[in-house]
Amino acid sequence: MGNLVRVGIIGYGYWGPNIARVINESSDASLVYCADLNSKALQDIKRLYKHIKITNNYLDILHDSSIDAIFVVTPTRTHFNIAKNCLLAKKHVFIEKPLAYSSNECRELIKIANGNNLKLMVGHVFHFNSSVIYIKNLLLKRALGKIRHLHFQRRSLGPIRKDVNVLWDLAPHDFSMLLYFVNEKPLTVVASGECYLQKNIEDIVNVSIKFENNIFANLILSWIDPIKIREITIVGAKKMVLFDDVQISGKVKIFDKNANVIKNTRGITFAEFQIALHSGGTRIPGIVDKEPLKEEVNHFISCIIENKNPITDGKSGLKVIRLLEAAQESLHKHSRVIKIT
Repeated sequence: MGNLVRVGIIGYGYWGPNIARVINESSDASLVYCADLNSKALQDIKRLYKHIKITNNYLDILHDSSIDAIFVVTPTRTHFNIAKNCLLAKKHVFIEKPLAYSSNECRELIKIANGNNLKLMVGHVFHFNSSVIYIKNLLLKRALGKIRHLHFQRRSLGPIRKDVNVLWDLAPHDFSMLLYFVNEKPLTVVASGECYLQKNIEDIVNVSIKFENNIFANLILSWIDPIKIREITIVGAKKMVLFDDVQISGKVKIFDKNANVIKNTRGITFAEFQIALHSGGTRIPGIVDKEPLKEEVNHFISCIIENKNPITDGKSGLKVIRLLEAAQESLHKHSRVIKIT
């Protein structure tokens, strides 16, 4: 393979330029090839990286035996076919979220990757976010007590997608973090939404998920809200935490607040228990920020060099897709409760 991992990128649209920049900045990778159907996009990347080869046909990259790994940064519905061809061409593959458009597609990609000893990674970038990692460590230490409820909001005015609905566009981020935070099996999913701008493409979706051990989560997703909101609230039996990703600094706040039942030991006749509300102080921990995308891309490259399994591998991607499929089924069946099997 040589000293540097030689990389191709397929798709140079909304997110592709960010991926290309980080690859170019890596000391362990070389950005060699880019494919896109849009000739203007190819000229844009050529101006930035004069050494790069460009093509309108991504198969040209697959036929280049010097390419070790490929980043697939294309619309969701194209992920499976492109990634499958990349894996069959014996290339390591990084796919922007979500991994594919069905669990069956995910399973096939995982099978091909495993059969050819190739790395398959999905771009669940928040797993590499310093604040999210900090919160995960709080949960591992049970600093919040038993988790009760998680509330996610991902709302803004656009960008509006035409290939998938707001669920498939935005929920992969929150579903991946939800499964990262909650080490319990999801049991049921309920989703509701409305299509205001495009036929059969929801631009507002609400999702509720019940987990084992009495843990409940809900999500609000919208492309048509007046302000940008990116928040996660986690309510524990001892403390609560807020992650506000829109903030420049102080993204994580830990609240010394809780609500618990106290059994009545004084023999008061009008109640057998009391509800105790505790409201203490708020702490903003010092968290050293690192660029999540850079951490993510460098992790993928290091997995190739050191033959490690990616943190957000194919199985991780499949779990997210199964939640997406269940939520989509609930949407289509007028908010019916869907069991996760």
